[in-house]
Amino acid sequence: PGSEHNKQPPKPATGPRPRIITAPGARPIGAKPSATTPAVAPERSRNAATDYTFCNRTSYAASIAVGIRNGGLWLTRGWWTVPAGECKVVVKGQLTQATYYVFARSSFAHTGPVRTWGGTQILCIGNGPFQATSDGTEECNASYDAQGFAKVETEGKAAWTTTLSESAGFKTMDQARIAGLQRLLYDLGRFDGPVDGAAGPKLSEALTQARAELGVGPTDTAGLYAKLLAEATKIQAVAGLTFCNRTQDVIWTALGQDYQSKKESKGWWRLQPGACAKVIKDRLDDRVMYGFAVADRTEGVPETWGGAEQFCTKDSSFEIEEVKDCSGRGFTSTGFMKIETAGRNGLTFEFAPRRAEARPE
Repeated sequence: PGSEHNKQPPKPATGPRPRIITAPGARPIGAKPSATTPAVAPERSRNAATDYTFCNRTSYAASIAVGIRNGGLWLTRGWWTVPAGECKVVVKGQLTQATYYVFARSSFAHTGPVRTWGGTQILCIGNGPFQATSDGTEECNASYDAQGFAKVETEGKAAWTTTLSESAGFKTMDQARIAGLQRLLYDLGRFDGPVDGAAGPKLSEALTQARAELGVGPTDTAGLYAKLLAEATKIQAVAGLTFCNRTQDVIWTALGQDYQSKKESKGWWRLQPGACAKVIKDRLDDRVMYGFAVADRTEGVPETWGGAEQFCTKDSSFEIEEVKDCSGRGFTSTGFMKIETAGRNGLTFEFAPRRAEARPE
């Protein structure tokens, strides 16, 4: 999912600070993604005399958020979009902070899981362009969510560059730029080759066709990338499954799936009143999904939304495969409600005070 905010997020273990950001999931298209999410670290700028620059040496369009500490408060701002194989200045001028906090995630336009680059410092982020303040705890104001940022020591330098990379190990920005086009074309069903950063006849044919259909000249690579990204964003916006909170309470939601005769469950997504979260970001392949929610109340009996289909859950963040013998494995067996997709590519499911309704996108 594009945004997972958990009721009791586990504390990541700290370790030696790596020298370069590494993202999981450099894999052939269709392979199972890695479940790990590594931290980020700076790579010193060799050329710029000023500015904080982010370079994206991955196949994904990346969204960047940056934070600083000002006394007892942390200030965060985002998002800057950095195309694959490109660099962008996010802090202009001579750097005045010895320490910055950074977080990056792959664009929601891409199919498959969202990749994140971050660390252990909890700061606040918004879904759209935002400026936020926080006290460094896991509490954020309404409309903002808590996220782990990486601490970047600039060593008092006037300029700094942070480079995002993935385990595919693209050695040059040109390779990443080609891989970025391959990934977007794949996301749009226009290319079925590997995302490897290598140009070839199959990619050339796909690019020629895309340029003709989108009205982009043969030398305008940046314009082609922007149009492909916009097209992929539009498709993803109406695909997948979205949970919305139509109550006056904060609620915690969980998702259940019966995929290839194997039941899986994951949670929790924390939803403020009136807020929504996309829990499945790609086209819906299954005709039936399952959902559960519980209101976050300190007094009285919290309202719940569930049903007869049993899935495993636990109090903290979870992603559980093989839903069998929940209690014997230390989990809680919880009844989820059925969500009929009726063959639609996208669906919004609303948790309301008396009943839950679904409406197509």
